[in-house]
Amino acid sequence: MNFWRWLRPYLSLLIRFFHISFIEAQSEHQSTKLGILWIPLSTLIFTALLALVFKHSDAVPVGDFFVYVLSGYILWLFIQDSISGSTTVIQSRLDFAIHNNISMLGLFLKVLVDRLFELGINTVLLVVALALFSPHSFGPNLLLALVLLPLISLTSISLAYLVNLVTIMFPDMGAVIRTGVRFVFFASPVFWVYDGVTGVRHLLATYNPVSYYLAINRQVFGVEPVMLRTWLTAMVISAALVAISALTFARTKSIVTNIK
Repeated sequence: MNFWRWLRPYLSLLIRFFHISFIEAQSEHQSTKLGILWIPLSTLIFTALLALVFKHSDAVPVGDFFVYVLSGYILWLFIQDSISGSTTVIQSRLDFAIHNNISMLGLFLKVLVDRLFELGINTVLLVVALALFSPHSFGPNLLLALVLLPLISLTSISLAYLVNLVTIMFPDMGAVIRTGVRFVFFASPVFWVYDGVTGVRHLLATYNPVSYYLAINRQVFGVEPVMLRTWLTAMVISAALVAISALTFARTKSIVTNIK
């Protein structure tokens, strides 16, 4: 009972944020007939284009490669927004924070919910694609989503704060970060396969942190076999980011005094 009393206000805030995210998404697409369906539709169109253009082997069915690209791309969108979309969170959302009487942490939680909302819609698209092209992928591995969701959430909110702090201190870094993220897209195994390859692709798959998060997302949905080492590596990266951001937040939380 005491636990529920403690948890209830947080759940209420989370539901409120998801409702706001839904309203904002509707507002963004209000001039279109399909509305928020444009979120998965645009993902579908771009993923289909990537799958058709970059399909590397006739031995791999188009459907299987499409699912491979889609499962990587939807998480890439989440990662991309966690970085590029965080360059002006504090600068551009002060009014929202003041109007809703939320803290700096609450502000970044709201931005995280926006990303999770879009990720959830795109995940529905992935589930439909798996049901059509790779129904055998569904299995106990889906339970790993219970680990994946808090892992990417903590990573996203930690990364977002660090990125935003950098752009507050060095405003020109916003453009540099957004440009760098475009490069990282091509340097990550979103649409290219790294299994069994050597050379540059092997180096990118090994030393690019994004690779591990794309891999564990694919493992959750059975697109790739579950590998403990990949999960442990992703957890170590996330733990490091959380620790660094927590220490940084403790030292810099008073940098923006307009937020309660």
